[in-house]
Amino acid sequence: MIFFQNAKKAFCLIAVFTLLLGCGKEEYPTVDLFTWKAKVDVTAKAILTVNIENGAGSSGGEGSAKVIDNDFNSKFLINPYQTNFYMQLSFPSPQQVASYTLTSGGDAPGRDPKDWKFSGSTDGTTWVDLDTRTGETFSGRNLTKTYSFKNKVLYNHYRISISAVGSGSLFQLSEWRLIEVPEEQQ
Repeated sequence: MIFFQNAKKAFCLIAVFTLLLGCGKEEYPTVDLFTWKAKVDVTAKAILTVNIENGAGSSGGEGSAKVIDNDFNSKFLINPYQTNFYMQLSFPSPQQVASYTLTSGGDAPGRDPKDWKFSGSTDGTTWVDLDTRTGETFSGRNLTKTYSFKNKVLYNHYRISISAVGSGSLFQLSEWRLIEVPEEQQ
């Protein structure tokens, strides 16, 4: 019995020794574990300004603050809508935005944005058009649509200038989000 126990231990030691000697160091390419980049919603880093505000002010029940509160059940509404209307997000440090989302309001499709320009600026004065849309419609209420484009430039300011709504004299939007997109994913 003792012979078998000693033989078993010896066999295990030989097996371990053989594995250790037999296994050379495998060469793997070196990879930084944190090099992968993702699309990131950067809206919360910015300060929102608009050139036309809701009558109750930005913090009112349907004020401009609602368009970036990340709540699809709230909305920003202006009455009357004017064709020179814009919303702007300004960042303390430049962002490489190459995508944005718009979420339609909860009622009256005629109030949805139809035509717009999305622009970027480094100084808040000179603007570069990054994306232009005409004739857009939303097939449902509180529906989010994503708009993507190529942009390798980091801007401090992004603006959406809405030149037309579906119909009527009111504008509404539940959410406007800006997405930073790494260059290799554009």
